Amino acid sequence: MTIRYDYQIFCEQPYGGISRYFYELIFKLQQKPGIHIQLDILSADNIFLEQLKGKNFWNDLQFKGKKDLNRLLSNVYDSFASRMQPFDVFHPTYYSKTSLNRTGGKPMVITIHDMIDERFHKGQPGFENIIALRAKHIEKAYKIIAVSENTRNDLIELCGVHPNKIETIYHGNSFSQNINRFSLPKIIEQKYILYTGKRYAYKNFDRFIQSIVPVMQANKDLFLVCAGGGAFKNAELNQLKQLQLDNRVIYQPIHDNEQLASLYNHAQLLVYPSLYEGFGLPIIEAFACGCPVITSSGSSTGEIAHNAAVLINPNSIEDMGEKISLLLNDISLQNEFVERGHTRAQSFHWDKTANQTLKLYQSL
Repeated sequence: MTIRYDYQIFCEQPYGGISRYFYELIFKLQQKPGIHIQLDILSADNIFLEQLKGKNFWNDLQFKGKKDLNRLLSNVYDSFASRMQPFDVFHPTYYSKTSLNRTGGKPMVITIHDMIDERFHKGQPGFENIIALRAKHIEKAYKIIAVSENTRNDLIELCGVHPNKIETIYHGNSFSQNINRFSLPKIIEQKYILYTGKRYAYKNFDRFIQSIVPVMQANKDLFLVCAGGGAFKNAELNQLKQLQLDNRVIYQPIHDNEQLASLYNHAQLLVYPSLYEGFGLPIIEAFACGCPVITSSGSSTGEIAHNAAVLINPNSIEDMGEKISLLLNDISLQNEFVERGHTRAQSFHWDKTANQTLKLYQSL
């Protein structure tokens, strides 16, 4: 069986959840007897693609417009390669207009990672294009993979997709299982609470940062580490200054899994306060790395965390602050949730994700 993937997500992000998902899927499937993978990318700067195909001199070159050039070159190459090579199933890595025309008459499978735009951004300028393109992919796909039951329910509710068209297949966990707490090499010496990823409105960073003000005032040696998500913008820096937190917040870029694992491993706790997520990969990453987790009770985060995290009302600054203070100051409670997290992390394996996805491909 030959499965074709395309270039899209590898040209869009240097490091991120969706490219990690496709990397893990491709890596696992290409090891299976009788399975052939097509992934024709001329040029892209993505650390997971480097692990699949190796690094070359092009990856070290940096210049203005390189991302656009990568996208253009890989699009042309993919267009040619998709016509010249037979395949059985096409699984585009994102939702461009070009991928709708490259199925070669074969079944197309898509993965829906979340419905954030459909739920929060419908009718807003700048989002109409991606919402319309995703809708066309949803309509044309033979099967849709939802990464959580919450995402599956959103597809049914917001897009009117028939339940039989959707298969829920959870992500796996890319980190070693059951890492002992505080056992990895340390990157940051200070005692800290960890926040990971982007700080968009639906990520609820604004309420979170307000909730920790009294916690930080009561714990003078405590810092907040924001890992990944881009450097702080001026408006964010102004807010931190107004809250008198500007000297207590550390921005830490993420370059590889080892660095991220260390940040989880040495955090007092991870706070993942999103109003909405399609899955919530940092939750199970933190579980595996021995980090206690506080996350929202709604959307997929409560589903993925189950009983292994302290759950909060993401709309309540007071509830968030109280739960953070409670967990921070109770070592026995932290240890209990570390153990629960280790157990919960064992439910998520990329082998399982790959096997379920292959079974879906073979059913078409």
